[in-house]
Amino acid sequence: MLRSHPKSLLRSTDLYVTVEPCVMCASALRQYQIRAVYFGCANDRFGGTGSILSLHSDFTIDPPYPVYGGLFRKEAIMLLRRFYIQENEKGRRPKGMGYARILEIC
Repeated sequence: MLRSHPKSLLRSTDLYVTVEPCVMCASALRQYQIRAVYFGCANDRFGGTGSILSLHSDFTIDPPYPVYGGLFRKEAIMLLRRFYIQENEKGRRPKGMGYARILEIC
């Protein structure tokens, strides 16, 4: 997308995602100065906008961006569960406790 559009386009873009952005994505969103991020459920293992780190609000680096989490949280969890259980045919089949962790991601 950024090859065909100016980077400044993200300054007027709001991002809506199922799960809180990871640390790497939160940092990239900050560098590209996204306007705001809205997400359904937290990412307790890799979250970059509050769960693990708060890269969106650190005033020592690029301008901060607002984050709104917990929107339609239950629906977001169900979307993830459905994807990992039913729709991801090529995905690795879950084993033991790791699978339980995926289901409890939020």
